[in-house]
Amino acid sequence: MWHRRGKNFLLLVEIFFSFVVLFAASTFIIEGLRNYLTPTGFDYKDVFVLSIETNGEGGASIIEKIKQIKREAQLFPEVASLSLSSNNTPYSFNGHNGTIRTEGDEKPAFSHYFFVEPSYLKTMDLELQKGRFLKKGDMGKVLPAVINDKLQSQLFPDEDPLGKRLNYAGQLFEVVGVVKHFRQAGEFMTPVGGLFHLADLSGETNNIPSRLLIKIKPGAGMAWQPQLMDKVAGIAGNWTFEINSLAETRADRSKFTIIPVIALSTVCGFLIFNVVLGLFGVLWHNINKRYSEIGIRRAVGATKGAVRFQMVGEVMVLATFGIILGFLLAVQFPILGVFNVDGYIYLAAMLSSLILIYMLVAFCAWYPSRQASKIEPAEALHYE
Repeated sequence: MWHRRGKNFLLLVEIFFSFVVLFAASTFIIEGLRNYLTPTGFDYKDVFVLSIETNGEGGASIIEKIKQIKREAQLFPEVASLSLSSNNTPYSFNGHNGTIRTEGDEKPAFSHYFFVEPSYLKTMDLELQKGRFLKKGDMGKVLPAVINDKLQSQLFPDEDPLGKRLNYAGQLFEVVGVVKHFRQAGEFMTPVGGLFHLADLSGETNNIPSRLLIKIKPGAGMAWQPQLMDKVAGIAGNWTFEINSLAETRADRSKFTIIPVIALSTVCGFLIFNVVLGLFGVLWHNINKRYSEIGIRRAVGATKGAVRFQMVGEVMVLATFGIILGFLLAVQFPILGVFNVDGYIYLAAMLSSLILIYMLVAFCAWYPSRQASKIEPAEALHYE
């Protein structure tokens, strides 16, 4: 192998780049699977979103119209519960986020924040882990807030968060409850912090809700939708509005997330297929050029199994050197935070790439080595 290092170098480089590509693809795929298998923390079934755009209208009239729209929606017998919310509803592409700190500007953490009504808990079927949810009257200089368990683990990993104060953009919040999970973008979203506080229906702040989440009763028909839209049209005037189910929005969001993963996997698969063809061709060529060597080994008593072991073993040694070089590059990713994922995902991606590379190399080497082991000594020597 050492004397053929010039020829083996290109094979080693090919294995190295294959490992790096597989590692990158595996990182995204494993993270996606982890996210998909983690609960989202809410139930999207039978939930609809009425989106309202005021088209520049301001003043107290906005609040009154929104309240009136909500009252009309409550009258429909198909409606089980409803809640006003900010426009960053589940699966939407809208976002409100920033850096939240503990009181005293310690332990900064990135978080989404939502202004909602107390009925949001029932409408979205959130699971309260500790404390309580928001209630009417939760306003003041220090705003009561509910956080999700991800934000709790970031800010208060070893202590009870209830009663603790948070600072966001100069506004103080006091934690009164914790909900489990809650990932606004759904199944493929990396777990991130979330903070809920009460929507302002007084018109004194900018926390005016522009979305109405409507949960209908199981088995209810769709006749209520056009009737509700007619009611809203009579109230809203020149506002624009539409209603969509969270199931439809979820499908759109999933496509947006899955398509890049499919594209990356396709490119990766095409590359690996070419690598397999290249390895197979190179190994086949190299073994065909070693007929006399194989013939002499067979003549002095080497078994077919010993020949196969030698051929496959050499390739596996080359693969090991290529993987070691790949590992030296891959370990830089978690150190530098290249993909911004948890450390165990990098480790799982490395291990899965290692196993797959060994399997591909063994597969490519097996058939040529099997053919080589069938060479008869006389035939091999005659070849020269």
